[in-house]
Amino acid sequence: MRYEEIQAEHACDLSPHQHLYINPYNGCSMGCPFCYWLLFEGWENRIQIKTNLPELLEGELKNWPKEEYIYLGSVCDPYNELEEKYQLTKKCLEIIKKREIPLLITTSAANPVVLRDVELLKDMNVIVVAELARIPFIEAMEKGETHTGIYHANKLAEEGIRVYATLAPLCPGAITLEPVLEQLDERIPIYVDALRCEKDSLLAERTLQWIQKSHPEYLKEYEQIINEGNHKYFDRILKQYSHNSRIKQFPYELIK
Repeated sequence: MRYEEIQAEHACDLSPHQHLYINPYNGCSMGCPFCYWLLFEGWENRIQIKTNLPELLEGELKNWPKEEYIYLGSVCDPYNELEEKYQLTKKCLEIIKKREIPLLITTSAANPVVLRDVELLKDMNVIVVAELARIPFIEAMEKGETHTGIYHANKLAEEGIRVYATLAPLCPGAITLEPVLEQLDERIPIYVDALRCEKDSLLAERTLQWIQKSHPEYLKEYEQIINEGNHKYFDRILKQYSHNSRIKQFPYELIK
């Protein structure tokens, strides 16, 4: 993994849905085979640190309406292994809190540094989304361990902070709901989605390689999901858990 400090040209990006995104970093070290950011050239095996981003953010949020959510983290985990050193996410939170703007943070929640900002987050209109469908989470669950992402999400919820979790994608044999429902605080809803990899894409290639190595008994099912776009397995899961109000589908429920 290569780390490099850069000077950002701007702090905020607008998504196609006109959501404002802030990414203090670019890149991720988790190596998830189904991550759609793998399709972007130069993204893999590198994390860029936008050292000047908080200064840019101060100016760019001057006219942002207080009723509109901002999203922190899309092409990065804002609480990654570099945040303890650079504190870019913390600086962004302080700016957003000062302007009383509602915020949604997406993070794997795997790093203990996510608990550093508890007192800051308590006084904000914020949702912390723990994105659990990541390789370290999968490896921990396969060993019968509680992943740190679940532990930290529970701690945040205990502190009165609004927390959501995601299992996106749900992957047969590898990423399943039941152990998460057992370990995750009952106050935390879980947003789910199907595995979505286009046939013959890099994501499809990497995902099939991963399944061939880790769960070969499911390889045929994954070939059907990817090559035929067959998501019947996901429909079955939704039906199975239709009685459980904690299981939700995107988009997130944003409370003003």
